[in-house]
Amino acid sequence: MNSIDISFITINYNSSHYTIELIKSIQKYTTIKYEIILVDNASREEDFKILEAFVVEFDNIKLIKNRINAGFASGNMLGVNYARGEYYFFINNDTRLLNDCGMIMKNYLE
Repeated sequence: MNSIDISFITINYNSSHYTIELIKSIQKYTTIKYEIILVDNASREEDFKILEAFVVEFDNIKLIKNRINAGFASGNMLGVNYARGEYYFFINNDTRLLNDCGMIMKNYLE
């Protein structure tokens, strides 16, 4: 059995402030085993550095820097290549969790 229940996959493009707020909401509400796959879609270097500095202290966040802005769908598929979770939870970076929707999704799928 996989040790990670959910892989949250999100895309960042020059919007690190939104992405960081999403990550904080995932950390606050998620009670199952999870990882966050964060694909940066060729943001400006300063925006990428903000994310890099924020995620460095978390073992369950993978930051992938895409050399080109491949778009939303391709960015998500790049993230899937790094995901180890039993289920994938694609989520826009300007979203905030308000409850343990990862657990709700997992329970529904099972």
